[in-house]
Amino acid sequence: MAPTIKDLQQKQEIGERDLEAWLKKNGFSYIYVRQNKETFAPLFQGNLKRPDFLVLLESVGLIAVDAKNRAQSRGEYTLPYEKELRRAMTFERLFRIPIWYAYRGEKSGIWYWISALKAVAVGEVRDDENGEQFLAIKLDQFERIESNSDFGKLYTHRLPGLAKIKDMQH
Repeated sequence: MAPTIKDLQQKQEIGERDLEAWLKKNGFSYIYVRQNKETFAPLFQGNLKRPDFLVLLESVGLIAVDAKNRAQSRGEYTLPYEKELRRAMTFERLFRIPIWYAYRGEKSGIWYWISALKAVAVGEVRDDENGEQFLAIKLDQFERIESNSDFGKLYTHRLPGLAKIKDMQH
């Protein structure tokens, strides 16, 4: 039986709570962005992604983070293309704040991080059973983050190329 929308929302809320607990435990300064539609300007009600957190990296500035609580399938994580990634890229362009995805690992306290830009560059576009496009991203493209000391890996997170990113903007 396929999960209901309510089940998916509850799973997502668990991911957000777990990431918030992880951020607190590791001493990060952050803002949790409530997802209630009533709390956002009309700008966010269309084609613009609302991140779950704004995280302050003292030496860099703000990054936007979207928590994901999805299981891996055949060594890949997935991301809806239109409903998610295009909207995230719009947020990044408008606010000039990089957006990152943090996927909750199966083991507690382990997170797999990837920037939205890298997800576009390395993800394989596929169609689901409803004809909706999604990205399949191999686990080795993510940065495995367990503690604050691992966070430096995000500074060296490199994009393999810009061709797919340029194509997405048209």
